[in-house]
Amino acid sequence: MKATRSAATLDDLDSVFKGFADPTRIRLLSALAAGELCVCDLVDILGLPQPAVSRHLGYLRRTGLVEVTRDARFAHYRLAEPDNAVHQNLINCVRTCFRGISSLDKERRQAEARVKTRAMEPC
Repeated sequence: MKATRSAATLDDLDSVFKGFADPTRIRLLSALAAGELCVCDLVDILGLPQPAVSRHLGYLRRTGLVEVTRDARFAHYRLAEPDNAVHQNLINCVRTCFRGISSLDKERRQAEARVKTRAMEPC
């Protein structure tokens, strides 16, 4: 059975767009377009301190743009399944529209390689 998407409200839109309103969060979303990654992977790829990465991931989780799975002491993040058409369009944009920005392209390639590595060697 196919899940029904809800209609977005103005508050939903405000929250989602705030998720895109910071360069670090855009970098995180772009990296997560490669697939599920551990916080330690994102820290390494983005070259940022762990508390900053975790804080931004928490913000993205609260806006509904990312989801987390906790496994013992590790947290693995991925892009969230969209629950409305606007959210779907924005997630599609993360996957396609952020191409052509050299720094984001480099980080995405690193993230793609890390996703492949993690499939064989989990955290």
